[in-house]
Amino acid sequence: MKQSAQALWLGVTAVLLRRRRPGAEERSSEFPATDEVAARLARAPDSRSVADVLLQHVERLLGVNVTALALVAPDGRSARGCLLRKDGNELDWFREIEFDLEHEPSGIATAVFEGAPFAVFDATASTKVSRRIVDAVGVQSAAYVPLVVQTRIVAVLALGVTGERRAFTTEELNMVDRLGSDVAIALERTRAASELVETLERERRRSEQQRALLRAAQVLSSDLELVHVLERLVSQLAELMHVDAADCYLLDADRRVLRCVAAHGLERDVIGFEFPTDRGLAAVAMREGRAVAADDYEPVADTIPGEAYAGFSGALVAPVRWGDEVQGVLGVGARRERRFGDEDVELIEAYAGLASLALANAQAYDARSRQARIERGFFRIASALGQSLSLEATLDAVAHAANDALGGSFAAVLMPRGPTLELVGSAGVPPPLAERLTVGLPDSAAVLTRAAADGRVLAAADVKDDDRFGAEWIDLARTARYRALLAVPATSPSEEHNGLVLVFFESARTFADEDLELARHLADAARGALERSELFETERTARRLSQQLARTGGVLATELDPAAVLDEVVRHAPGLLAADACAIRIVEDDDLVVSAATGEGAEDAIGTRVQSTARLSGDVYQSRAPLAIDDVAGDERLVAADPVLASGYKAFLGVPLSGPEGSLHGVLTVYAERPRTWRPEEIEALLALAANTSAALTNAELYSRVSIEKERSVAILANIADGIVAVERDGKVVLWNAAAEAITGVPSEEAFGRTPAQVLQRTLESDTSGTQTGPRLVSIMRGNEEVWLSLSEAVMRDPLGEVAGRIFAFRDISADRMVEEVKSDFVAAVSHELRTPLTSIYGFAETLLREDVLFGDEERRIFLRYIASESERLTEIVDQLLNVARLDAGDLTVEPEEIDVASVVSEVVGTVEEADAVNGHRFELDLPSEPLAAEADRAKLRQVFGILVENAIKYSPSGGTVTVGARRTDQGVEVRVADEGAGIPVAEQERIFRKFYRAESTVRDGAGGTGLGLFIARELVTAMGGRLWVESTEGQGSSFAFELPVARRLEGSGNG
Repeated sequence: MKQSAQALWLGVTAVLLRRRRPGAEERSSEFPATDEVAARLARAPDSRSVADVLLQHVERLLGVNVTALALVAPDGRSARGCLLRKDGNELDWFREIEFDLEHEPSGIATAVFEGAPFAVFDATASTKVSRRIVDAVGVQSAAYVPLVVQTRIVAVLALGVTGERRAFTTEELNMVDRLGSDVAIALERTRAASELVETLERERRRSEQQRALLRAAQVLSSDLELVHVLERLVSQLAELMHVDAADCYLLDADRRVLRCVAAHGLERDVIGFEFPTDRGLAAVAMREGRAVAADDYEPVADTIPGEAYAGFSGALVAPVRWGDEVQGVLGVGARRERRFGDEDVELIEAYAGLASLALANAQAYDARSRQARIERGFFRIASALGQSLSLEATLDAVAHAANDALGGSFAAVLMPRGPTLELVGSAGVPPPLAERLTVGLPDSAAVLTRAAADGRVLAAADVKDDDRFGAEWIDLARTARYRALLAVPATSPSEEHNGLVLVFFESARTFADEDLELARHLADAARGALERSELFETERTARRLSQQLARTGGVLATELDPAAVLDEVVRHAPGLLAADACAIRIVEDDDLVVSAATGEGAEDAIGTRVQSTARLSGDVYQSRAPLAIDDVAGDERLVAADPVLASGYKAFLGVPLSGPEGSLHGVLTVYAERPRTWRPEEIEALLALAANTSAALTNAELYSRVSIEKERSVAILANIADGIVAVERDGKVVLWNAAAEAITGVPSEEAFGRTPAQVLQRTLESDTSGTQTGPRLVSIMRGNEEVWLSLSEAVMRDPLGEVAGRIFAFRDISADRMVEEVKSDFVAAVSHELRTPLTSIYGFAETLLREDVLFGDEERRIFLRYIASESERLTEIVDQLLNVARLDAGDLTVEPEEIDVASVVSEVVGTVEEADAVNGHRFELDLPSEPLAAEADRAKLRQVFGILVENAIKYSPSGGTVTVGARRTDQGVEVRVADEGAGIPVAEQERIFRKFYRAESTVRDGAGGTGLGLFIARELVTAMGGRLWVESTEGQGSSFAFELPVARRLEGSGNG
C-alpha cells in the first residue's frame, strides 16, 4: 500500500510540474537558482519542507530576516501557520496560530481577499496586518504574496524586516510572486499526497474493523436478551472448538455461588444449577484470572454436586471478566480424550471476552429497559408531585402519582394521627374504604402499620389469600373490589412516624423488581414533595401566625384593663392555632385559677382552682416550659386533672405566662376536640402569644398602679405651691405643674417637649454633677417682668450611672426679694436724703456758733437761708414719708375743686425758676390761651406737677430743655412734662411707679432721691380720678403725662 501511495505521489508531481506557467525557462536564465529551488520543491515530502525551501530562498533573494508561510483552508475562510523564520531560526509557536480570515484583520486575510501581493512600509501603524504577529515578531516593514493554484489561493507568503523600515518594490513583489507559483504547485502536491495516504490508512482500519465486527456478529446475534445471547455464544463456541458441551455460569457474589445461565450439549435441567465458587475447575480459573485446562476432568467433576458433568475427560474453563471484576466463567468439555492447546486457550479467552461484552451489553440493555420503565414512572411521579405546594394538595398529588406510575386502580395516603394511621390524601378511593380509613387502619391491617413503622415496602399479590391480613380487611377488599396492594412508606418531616402510600389493584398481581424500585423512588419523591410542601406550609403558617400575632399584639397593646387583656387572649388564641378552646389560669395564693376561657364547655371552668403542683397546667407552671399532649385518650388521670379536658377535648397544649423579674402570671392553654400533633411553629406561636399576653398583662397592671399613682401625684402637684418641672435625659420637659404655670406665666402645653432654656430663655441645670443641690437663686423673665426663683434640683440616674432626667422645684421669691431690696435701698436713700440736709444744717449752725470767727450780717443771712432751705428740704422728705404712710393706710384726703390747670402749671414753673433750681435747664411751655378747667385738688396737683418737674431737672443733663404742656382731650385735661435725659428702659417703665423703686440708671449715675416721688404722684393722680403714665425711649429722654377729669360744669360741652 505504501508503494502504491508513493507511485501516485510521483504521478501527481509529474503532472503538476508539466503544468508550470509559460516563461519558466526565461525566468531560469534570469534567476539561475530557480531551477535548483524547483528541484528541491519537487523532492519535498510535506508542506513544512516546501515552506522551508521557499523561506530560505526568499531570505537570500531579498535580504529579509523574517519570512513566514500560512496555509489557507480550502474554503478560504481560515488559515493556519506552517513555518515562521526570524534571523534564520524557526519560531515553533507559529505552527499553533490560527487565522480567522473573515473576522480578524491580518496581512494574510488581505492577501487572500484581494488576491494580489501588497507591501506595508510601517507595519506598526497599519490596520491591514495582524497586531498579535507584528508585536510578537517585531516586524517594521512587511510584504504579503498569495500563492495560487488554478485560481485558488492555497497559501500566503509573508516577508519582512525587524530593523530599519524598508519599502518593497514592485519588481521584488513580482519576483516573489513568480516564485510562488511553483511553491503553490508543490504545496498542492504535498496536500494531495497526504490526503491519499490518510485515505488509504482509513480504508485499512475500516476493513479491519469490519472484519472484527463480522466475526463478532457471527458469534453474537442482535438479540440483547442476556440468556439468548449467552445460549448462542456457547453453541457457536462448541461448534468452533469441536467439543461435546459448553456452558456459561454467572457469579452471584452475595451468595458466593455460580449459577448456570446457558448450556450446549447438556441436559436442559442444568440451567439454574448452582455450585459454590470454591469448587471445580471454575474456582481455579477465577482465582488465577486466566483460562485453565484439565486433561483428566473426572476428579474435578467429583467436586461439583451435579450429575450433568459426569463422563467428561477433558475441560477448559476461562473467567468472564469485565474490567477488574470476574462475573462468571465460560467452559467447554470433551467426553473423549483431548488436550487443549494454546490455540484453544486463546480462542476460549476471546470468546470469554465476547461473553463479557455480551453480558455487559445485555446488562446495559436490561438496565436501560428497566431504567426506561422506571423513568417513565419517575416522570409521571415528578410531574404529578411538582405542581402542588399546599400540604393537602400535595398529599392528593402523591396518591394520584402513585396510582398512575404503578398502574393501580386507586390509591390512598395515610399519615400518623395519634396511635393510628388515618386517610389524608386519596385518588379514587371507594367511599366504604375511605370512610374506614378516615378513622384509622383497622387492627386487621396491623401488618401495614408495622411496615410503616419499619419503613419497608410491603407487597400483597392477592389480599384474600394473604394470611397477614385479618377478616375485616379482607371484607373491605371485597367491598372496595381490589385484590392486590402495594404499601410504600411515606416520610413527612413534621411527623415523628412514617405514613403509608397504598396502591390498590383490582386484579391479583405479581410485583417485579422494577415495581419495587419504582415504589422506593415514589417514597423518596413523596418525601421530597412533602418536605417542599412542609416548607411551604411552614412558611405560610409562620406568615399567618406572625400576621395574627401582630394583629393580636396590636389589640393587646391598646388594652389597659387586665381583665380585658385576658378576654382578648382567650378570644384570639383558638383562631391562632385552629384550636377549639382556650383557658388562662392566673396564680392566686399558690393556686391556678381559671380567670378567662372560651370554647364549648370551657367557659364553665371559669373560677375553678387547682394547686400549682397539679398535673398538666401545674406541670407547665412548675417547669416553666411548654407541654404538648396529642391525645389524652386512655389516661383518665390527665382528664381528671383539667376540667376543660373533662368536657370532651382530646389534645392539650400549655405554655407559661411569664411575669416581671422571673415571676409567673400563670398558664395559657389551648385544646382540640380531636387528637392532633402540635407542630413546633404552633408551639412557638403560642409561646409568642404568651409573651405578648404577659407583656400586655404586666403593662395593664402597671398602668393600673401608675394610674393610681398618677392621680395621687397629680392631686399633690396640683395643690402644691411650688413649681415642679421634670425633664428627661434629653432635657425636654415632661412635667410642668400648675404652680409652674403660674410662676413662669408659661402654659404647660407650650412647655412640654421643649427644654427649659427654650421655654424660659435660660437653663435651670446646675454645674454640679451631684444628684441633688441646695436652693439657689435664679431669675427668669415673665413677660417684661423679672421674676426671682428659689430653685432646688434633683438629678435622676439610670443603672449605669448616667443622667436619666432632672426634677426642678422652685417658688417665686420676687416679692420677698424686692421688699428686701426696697428696704435696703430705702434705708440707704432715706439715710442719704436725711443726712444731706441735716449735715448742711449742722454745718452752718456750727459755723455760726464759732466764737473765733466774726461773721457779718450778710454772711449770717446766707447761712441762715441755707439752714432754712435744708430744713424745708428735710420737711419735704418727711412729708413724703407721711404721704406714703397715709396712702398705705388710706387716710389721704382729696378735696377736688374746679381749677385752671394751666395757671397751676405756670405757677410751679415760675416758682422753680425764681428759686434758681433749674440747674441750667430751659423750660418750654406749651399752654393754651384759654383756661383748662379740671376737677382736682389744687395742692395735690401742685405736688404732682412739682414732682414731675423736679425729676425732669434731676434726671436730664444740665443745660437741657424741659418741655411742659397742657391740653384738653376727649377724656379730660392732659399735662405732660418731657425731658432730654437718658430715657427709661422698657422693663423698668412700670417699676418706677413702685414704692421705693429707683431706676438702675439713676442709681448708677448717683442721682439722689427716695424712690417715692413717682409712687406718690401716681397715687395722688389716681385719688383725683386721673391716671399717670410714661413714654420713653432709651437715649432719647422721657415724657411723663397725667390726665385729670374735666370740671363737672364743662362735662358734655365738648372741646369748645
